[in-house]
Amino acid sequence: MESEVFTPLLEQFLLTPLVAWVKAAGHSSGNDGTKLSEYIELLDGIYLNEIMLEINPKATVQRTNKKVNNDSTLRIQNLSILIRQIKSYYQETLQQLVAMPLPNVLVLGRNPLSEQGLEEMRKLLLLLLGCAVQCEKKEEYIERIQTLDFDTKAAIASHIQEVTHNQENVVDLQWLEGGDLPPEDLDSFSRNMAFHLKRLVDERDDQLEVHV
Repeated sequence: MESEVFTPLLEQFLLTPLVAWVKAAGHSSGNDGTKLSEYIELLDGIYLNEIMLEINPKATVQRTNKKVNNDSTLRIQNLSILIRQIKSYYQETLQQLVAMPLPNVLVLGRNPLSEQGLEEMRKLLLLLLGCAVQCEKKEEYIERIQTLDFDTKAAIASHIQEVTHNQENVVDLQWLEGGDLPPEDLDSFSRNMAFHLKRLVDERDDQLEVHV
């Protein structure tokens, strides 16, 4: 994407509530102050992996590449580690299944300076937010959110709903442990399962079309 087209999109993205949250959540290693370097810091995965480790200090630590230097392979490795940790945390600790499409690390690694790259980063920050506000240290993260301005806090609250109360994005698996679903929840759960099944079939068919 041409820089004159992408730069305004990047500037808008960096002003979004999700970026405001993730900047408040951790301790930035510092960059040269440009919008691009701010985005690259997220993109390289080092900073975001550090936040995830704070969220889940019990996780098996996988070594990330500390010097990415615009190497797409190293970036993909770092982001793959992060997404595995996020997915595992939802499933094993929170007893939740991430049903929304996971962020595409190949896009983030190879074509990050694009509208699709920004959308994949948005999904990544959204899932990370869901981990933060449900972890053992959630009060700390919520306190940091409270330091932000009113409109940003309201938007973040809406994002939290996306990953805690929207079964199209994240499915609660705790009912598997406890037995039968309450009758009032069964209809909604069945509709959601049908929705996810249809999406999986559509994705499978799309993949087949690509390979034909």
